[in-house]
Formats: sequence, structure tokens, C-alpha cells
Amino acid sequence: MSAPTGDSSRIFELLGVYHRSRENIRLLLDLSSMSDFEKVGFVDAWQEEMADFFAHHGYCFACNRHLDRCECEEPIRTTGFQTA
Repeated sequence: MSAPTGDSSRIFELLGVYHRSRENIRLLLDLSSMSDFEKVGFVDAWQEEMADFFAHHGYCFACNRHLDRCECEEPIRTTGFQTA
């Protein structure tokens, strides 16, 4: 698959990764013997990872806009996001 050109292509690629990852997490949790409490913690950690992933690529996880155009009242990540 070639690299997308343009912003709209990029966000659709990121959303595709998100949806595949979400399906994998759902399947994993269906097969898991974790308690409901542990599953909630697992999903919370996964959502944090996805927010980092989106921010790393310059997008807000909540509204899917570029971080510099995000208008969320409480953005999940800010434009000052730094990767480790």
C-alpha cells in the first residue's frame, strides 16, 4: 500500500488502523478470562495508546482533526504532544 497523499487520505488510514485494532481488542477480550474490572482497565490503556498514536501523527483522537485545528473543549492531546 502506498503512502497516502493529502490530509483526508491520512485520517482515513489512521481510522482504518483504529478500527482494525478495536476489532482485535474486542476479540481478545471475548477470549480472555480477565475480570470485567481488568477488561475496563485494559480498554482504558488501549484508548490511551490510540490517543498517543493519533497525536503522534498530528490528529486529535476525539474529533479526528489536525491538532492545530482541534476545537474540542477538553482535547485528549494538545499540540505540544511529545513522543518518548
